[in-house]
Amino acid sequence: MILKQTLIVLLGLFFILNGINHYYNQRVLEGYARKRKLFMPTLSIRVTGVVLILGGATFIFADTRLYGTLALCGFMVMATALMHRFWEEKDKQVRMLETQHFAKNLVILVELVYIQWA
Repeated sequence: MILKQTLIVLLGLFFILNGINHYYNQRVLEGYARKRKLFMPTLSIRVTGVVLILGGATFIFADTRLYGTLALCGFMVMATALMHRFWEEKDKQVRMLETQHFAKNLVILVELVYIQWA
């Protein structure tokens, strides 16, 4: 049980660090969001940074984890569908990279569902 709780907290830390990255590398992520024609890229990066940080922080306490899991699942579905559209890429290397990000996001989504409801 202690191992599972430790791993869940580490997963929360993963999301917190990714949220911080949204601010630390905001210009790079904004450029990527613009390339994907995301609506209001600057605001989108800032809002998703907050979602990642707060969602990850909820993993510290079991009472709040459900809310964080729901927010992070919503983020993962939207990020996967909107940002990693590998099927649109013509360049093989870019397509491969986007496919890997798409698959990684699906695995993280499955992990979120598993730790909350399994």
